[in-house]
Amino acid sequence: MKVPGATFAVLLCTMTLCSQVFSGPLGADTPEMCCFSYVFRQMPLKIVVDYFETNSQCSKPGVIFHTKKGRKVCANPTESWVQQYTATLKQKPETGAREFQ
Repeated sequence: MKVPGATFAVLLCTMTLCSQVFSGPLGADTPEMCCFSYVFRQMPLKIVVDYFETNSQCSKPGVIFHTKKGRKVCANPTESWVQQYTATLKQKPETGAREFQ
């Protein structure tokens, strides 16, 4: 099959432009940690050592609590116990609200 020169030139230009658009690393603009589900029960405040809020680019808002055992637990920021915990943790000098990028 013979391809005319003009068609080949248009195809080559299109491929070049597309490669420029998609040349960024995959997921460059996506947040690294998001919550897709929340913890079902309130956990004891005494096991929580820190927290951060998920990035605003995540599909669901979330607060991620760090426990003493190193676990990360997603919680719903609209629940009253989550708001109480974050307010309490903000008062501790070594913790405070951070947004994970």
